[in-house]
Amino acid sequence: MKTNDLRTLQALRQLREQRAASQLAAQQQRCSDTHHALNDARDKLHLHRESLAREAERIYGSFSDGLSINAWHAAQEHLNELAGSRRQLEESVEQAAQLFEVQEQEREVFRAARMARQRQADACDSLLEGRLRSERRAGESRDDADDVPAAPRGAA
Repeated sequence: MKTNDLRTLQALRQLREQRAASQLAAQQQRCSDTHHALNDARDKLHLHRESLAREAERIYGSFSDGLSINAWHAAQEHLNELAGSRRQLEESVEQAAQLFEVQEQEREVFRAARMARQRQADACDSLLEGRLRSERRAGESRDDADDVPAAPRGAA
């Protein structure tokens, strides 16, 4: 392979490594965003559960005041609605957790690809540097050979 071909290959490897680094950085950002969304969903679920518990305590505490049957049914319906909301939030947390897991797996794939591209770029750099050193030594040897004066004829 010619030196110019090696330089072209080196440039391509470096571009691929840069692209892999950019993809990894973008994926890491997506992972971070997904992680924040997961934490937000967990926080909402936690707050909702606390709210549901307070509401249930309030309703059951009102038993001592004496609830009408209609009020009792309305309270039960309200608690059922809150429980339904809780289930939706639990599903949202589960979906966010699954998405985060997928994002983490993709991040690992991008990390491995970037490392492979980095190794390829390093190997190409090393190959090119070796070739350039070899060409420099060959050029210096030719220059040294040209500088050596020829022995005069008849001097032996």
